[in-house]
This record gives sequence, structure tokens and C-alpha cells, in this order.
Amino acid sequence: MDKAIKVNEIKQLINAVVSDPNNSENYLNLANAYLKNLEYDLAINVYESLLNFEPTNYIALTNLGSLYYCKNDFLMAINYYSRAIELGIDNMSVFFNLGNAYAEIGEFKQAMSNYVKALNIDKNNYIIPSAIAMLYQDNNNYNEALRYYEKALSLCNTLPENYINIALVLMKKNLYIEACKYFDSACKLKPDNTRYILYSANAYSAAGEYTIANKLFKKVIKIDPKYYQAIVCFAISLYEQNKINLAIEYYNKAIYLYPNLTNAYTLLGNLYSSIKKYDEAIFYYKKVIEIEPINANAYILLGNTYVMLKDLRTAISMYKQAIDIDTDNDELKLIYIEVVQEYINDKIKKKDDKSAA
Repeated sequence: MDKAIKVNEIKQLINAVVSDPNNSENYLNLANAYLKNLEYDLAINVYESLLNFEPTNYIALTNLGSLYYCKNDFLMAINYYSRAIELGIDNMSVFFNLGNAYAEIGEFKQAMSNYVKALNIDKNNYIIPSAIAMLYQDNNNYNEALRYYEKALSLCNTLPENYINIALVLMKKNLYIEACKYFDSACKLKPDNTRYILYSANAYSAAGEYTIANKLFKKVIKIDPKYYQAIVCFAISLYEQNKINLAIEYYNKAIYLYPNLTNAYTLLGNLYSSIKKYDEAIFYYKKVIEIEPINANAYILLGNTYVMLKDLRTAISMYKQAIDIDTDNDELKLIYIEVVQEYINDKIKKKDDKSAA
């Protein structure tokens, strides 16, 4: 980045605007100085002042579009990009950025239209088909997403993310073996990238290729022994392989390294519940609540566990606390009502049995 503009230079640029208020270059120079100083709101003010007397200034319009986009004000970004496009200048970046802004507000057709215009201007830029693919992916059209990700890969086969994007869509389609090939290609380009190795390990595990998966999990953990997600994912895979004790060992390792992260506690509780060690499951679910007192899911899991223990009264209490946190969960409310009804029926049955005796 260029060196920041000094205060005295800024003052000179302001004086130039004041002394010649109809000179657009003075505004552009001042706005550029503010941009170099990362004073984006001041730059916006200058560009908008310039547009007051020169509403078709292309640089001001496009830069305002970008600045508002960075501020997550996508409607204002759309406004300025659109005004720039109305000037009749076919600029790939402006069409592309306008597509991005429409994508951010969920306007699929408008986003796609502008991406296609950008692609027609620059057919060899892999970033554009990647954006189109992402748009399709966000709308759960995985076949079209794959088609455009593959186009992006054909335009640039040296970027690992182009392989990763295809592999992640294949995972969504449950095509795990196919995904593995693309993850492997990414790993060849970046052999020590722990994120890529973990992706590949998870894919091989999902495909049931546990021998390869285990080697990859161990490799990534060797590179980064404190990689929480890798440790947890390895534990999940070990559980799926029915290596229960080893899975418990890795969950505990994750908990030891990151005692304030709740995911490993929850998953370990689930493991114990699945093997009917309910007291242990309750212990870990309660640990989650100690860390996150408003974790509705932990209360639900506790409720489920107490149901398995036939302790309906405590289960009802757990579900009630979950509902107090997650007030819009209608499915949970139905479960609560069913358990309450079961509890009442049990009480009536026990009373009738006692009377009959």
C-alpha cells in the first residue's frame, strides 16, 4: 500500500477543491488521498460532492459502488454501479461487481444477468464462472454449479481452490470418491495446507476408505497438533469405524486443548448416549451448559437422555428450559407435549395399579 498522505498534503488538496469547486480532478485527488489514509467515509463524501455537479463521473460512480459494497450497503452499491453502467461503458469489473451486489441481496436473476455480461466481455477470466457457480450452489443447483466450477478449472488449473470448489459440490451430491480426486489434486498443489488435507481426509472417511482417511487425519494433526477441527473430525471418523475407545481419546484431546469450545463435549455426549452410557452422556451435556448456559440443543439432548432413562419428570424440565431459549421451535414444543402426556399417563397408570392392588 502507498504511504499515507500527510495532514498538510490533505489540507492542500482541500484548499484546491475550495478554490476551484468545479474541477473534478481536485475532487478525485482528494478522495484518492482519503482512500490511501483508509478514511473511506470521507472519500465517500468527496465522491458524492463531485457527483452533485458532475453526475456522470465514471470514476466517482464506480468507486462509490465499491466503497458501499465494502460497507455491506449493497443497495447503495447497486445504485452507483448501475449508474456507471448506464453511461454505456462495457467494463467487466463493474458488471461483475454489480452481480456480486445483487447476489448479496439474493437477487438471483439480476446477479446472473450481470455475471453473464461480465463473462461475455472477458471469457478467459476464471473468477467469473466461479462466481456463477457459487450463485447456482447457493440456490442448490449443484449440476449447474459443477458445470461452471469445471469451466473455471479449465481456465485456471494451477489454483487449488478451483479443485476444492468442485470437490465440495461433489460432497453435497454424495459423490465422495469423485470428490477425493479433486481434493487430492489440491493437496498436490499445496501439500502442507492443513485445510486441504482435512477436506481430503473427511472425503475419504465419507467414502468408507478409512485406511487412507486415517493416514490423512494423522498427517494433518502431525503438521498442526492443535488443529481442533481436525482432531474432532478424526474422532467422528473413528466412531464411524467403531473404534470407540480411540474416538473417546481424541474427543478428550480436543477438550483438553480447547476446554471452552463445546462441540467436542456435545459429540462425546452423543457417543456415550449411543452406547447407552447415559450418565456419562449427561455429564458432557451439562458441561456444554456450563460453558454456554443458553445452548438450547444441550437441553434438548439432556431431555432425550432422561427419556431414555425413563426419568420423564427431569426430561420435561430439560425440554421446558430448551423452549424458554428457543421459543420458536415448534417441533420441540410437540415433543414437550408428548412427553408431558406420557408422564401424565404413567402417573395415572401407577395410581390405577396401586388402587387395583
